[in-house]
Amino acid sequence: MSDRRVRRRSSALERDLVRLADGTLHGPRRELLNRLLDRSPELQRRLDEQRRARIAVRTSAARERAPLALRVHHRALTARRDRRSPPLSRLGLRLGLGLAGTLAALAAILALLATGPAGPTVALAATVAARPAVASVGEPPDDSVRLPGVRAAGLPFPYWEDHFGWRATGSRTDRIDGRAMTTVFYRNGAKRIAYTIVSGRPLPPGAGPVRTLSRARTELSTFSTATGQRVVTWRRRGHTCVLSGQNVSLNALLELASWRAHGQIPY
Repeated sequence: MSDRRVRRRSSALERDLVRLADGTLHGPRRELLNRLLDRSPELQRRLDEQRRARIAVRTSAARERAPLALRVHHRALTARRDRRSPPLSRLGLRLGLGLAGTLAALAAILALLATGPAGPTVALAATVAARPAVASVGEPPDDSVRLPGVRAAGLPFPYWEDHFGWRATGSRTDRIDGRAMTTVFYRNGAKRIAYTIVSGRPLPPGAGPVRTLSRARTELSTFSTATGQRVVTWRRRGHTCVLSGQNVSLNALLELASWRAHGQIPY
């Protein structure tokens, strides 16, 4: 089997693990994956990683308070629902669970999208690392140090596989508070990192304590989240870059963040 086919199958399996973790995988693919999980401790470990990542997203997002107008509106909706809804026993358990799920989803959306008057932060941008990729990333021509077909704010993403062993596995673009955040995910063995470029003016850290240092003439700032996620942030042409990962050494992240490929990666 060719390396490309193996990679495609691995990417499809990774997407299925993500969907199983968030409850959106159904039908024959879910049945097949459950059978594979029964026979593979490695897949079980990777599924646990995805579930922990989802918890990390919820934990980080919960620190960002919604603007006052949204909080008041949410409380008003909740009060109206409480006045109008019959007791749960009369609705039935199934409807009650559905309503609870809807309210939980609403709370998650408010926490993720409502970033307060100051706008988004680096800490919030780093939570994208726990989300699944939604698009594939192609392989560059020989000797190229840039990934083809994926850019953010006019900036290319680096190709790291030949130099560091980190293979690009997919990408996604999110919009938070009007800011486009494009992320490329990389994997090296069982480890996974995310590289996010945020359009527009630089973001504040939104977490602390923050340590600042210099590598290869690049000023980098680092911090860790409460869930153990390491974050490195810097600027490229005025735009915020965020490199984050869990169970990845800080030195590895710093080396990747400061790599310019002898000037071929624009900063």
